[in-house]
Amino acid sequence: MKRKIALALLSTLCLPVLHAAEARVWTSRKGSTIEAELVKQDGVNATLLPKDGKQIVLKLDDLSLADRQFLVENAGADEKILVTGELGEPEKQVRIDAATIKKLKDQFLDFGSESEASFELTESTHFLIASAGDVRPNAAAETAERVWHGMAFQHMNFRRDWGDGKMLIILAEKREAYTALGNWYQEFLRTKDAGDVAVRVAASWEKTGSTTINLDDTIMERFKLFPRALVFNVKDSSSYKKPMTPFLINTLSQSLLAKQMGGVSSYGDEGYFAVITGHSFYKEISLAGKSETNLLTSTGTDGEGLETKKGFEDGTSWARELKSMVRKGDIKPELEPMLKWTAENLKPEQLVMMYAFAYFMESTPARLNSFAAMVRRIETSKQVPAPIEIANLFGFDTVEAFNAEWLKFIKEGPFK
Repeated sequence: MKRKIALALLSTLCLPVLHAAEARVWTSRKGSTIEAELVKQDGVNATLLPKDGKQIVLKLDDLSLADRQFLVENAGADEKILVTGELGEPEKQVRIDAATIKKLKDQFLDFGSESEASFELTESTHFLIASAGDVRPNAAAETAERVWHGMAFQHMNFRRDWGDGKMLIILAEKREAYTALGNWYQEFLRTKDAGDVAVRVAASWEKTGSTTINLDDTIMERFKLFPRALVFNVKDSSSYKKPMTPFLINTLSQSLLAKQMGGVSSYGDEGYFAVITGHSFYKEISLAGKSETNLLTSTGTDGEGLETKKGFEDGTSWARELKSMVRKGDIKPELEPMLKWTAENLKPEQLVMMYAFAYFMESTPARLNSFAAMVRRIETSKQVPAPIEIANLFGFDTVEAFNAEWLKFIKEGPFK
């Protein structure tokens, strides 16, 4: 059953020894972590000093891209270490200890006074899962932790920026619980003088497959949660009973990338939709092998008009169909026009082109490093870089050169 998702680097001389080093968390490709100070790096290995005082030596290729970015920027490592090693799939390679996911016995999360809006709680390292009905919160928690590790592996600031808070994920299969949660949120919005938003939420609440909501201070403080929570309207529980299902991957990938990039200014949001949407579909298809996610958009301000936007019908053959359209000249990979696309007028081939855009940006270690640099640019500037700046970040002098390589990637490269 298809579901709907609401729209919701600097080379210097090698420094053999660092002084006044600070401890940080280092991550291996397989997800193991250690808090340690960097003693030195020699271009092949990094020598670390954990709290127990026993030095350890790790190969640079076995460290996360985020760690290698740190070594380039802070320890004089050669930029070449950013493009070595395998691309891999850190989300699949990480080892998740089942003991780190546990149910919180005799603890519940209640939304308002309605008895139906009471959710059982399951906790993992970085997430709190609130569930009601026929779902397996441990599967969602494992998926979330795997997607989290993928972000921490690729983006130098992700772990630091995340801190020690948790993201709330709400799984509502029980219809009464989902309805009661919607009623609570609409009333919450009205108390914040956001009645117009409450109207739109009311109109789309039952139709959406996932959305985000704001939390009140009491809930946030009680569980040390981030201000926004992910809500899943579970209509088919089968996709919530095992880890790494397509829809969960898509929604979580979008949410975590959005959290890392932060908000964009009103004048800098052009391209935000393409970047975040392309990335979430790329992760869904690359990790799950297909897409089961559609977009739900509003066509009016009164909440009455809702439309579903989706890619090609067969979620397993997007690349093949797009290649055919590109070869026929029905659509071209052009960066500047794509950054102007919005959900409201989106065509299936445009959604698939955004997937191809993300695939291209994350298809090699060098490109993935450039993608991470772009995300950091957005995080600090609060706007998506202009097309020429994106092209430059990926090593091209012109947008046309970027487009040409992107075209070659779709027609002749590993795009699938």
